[in-house]
Amino acid sequence: MNKLINYLKFIAIFLILELLFTFVVSLLNLLGLNSGITTIIIFILNILLFFILSLINASKVKKKGFLEGIILGLIFIILMILIKIILFDNTFNLSTFIYYLILLLTSLFGGMIGVNKKEAKK
Repeated sequence: MNKLINYLKFIAIFLILELLFTFVVSLLNLLGLNSGITTIIIFILNILLFFILSLINASKVKKKGFLEGIILGLIFIILMILIKIILFDNTFNLSTFIYYLILLLTSLFGGMIGVNKKEAKK
């Protein structure tokens, strides 16, 4: 039950930050910034978000940070896919798959570093 509450906390943080990032980048796009640049900004912000949240989550567990990173990354990716399907009804193609794979790998590395960073402090 404690793990579920922990995951729900990270899901809430993820959704709030994702909405905030999207809002800010949308404003930049409305102010005249090129949509290609805003897409890159969102991608970089998502990479940082996945990495940092997985790092924080894995620093709270004692071992298997890679597994915590994968689980949290998969939860975030499933949320992103569901939101994309519900709101935009987009198709899934190779570039979308690569995008989500990069995010998952980033989450995995964040989890691994989070556990190792915790162990290094001991």
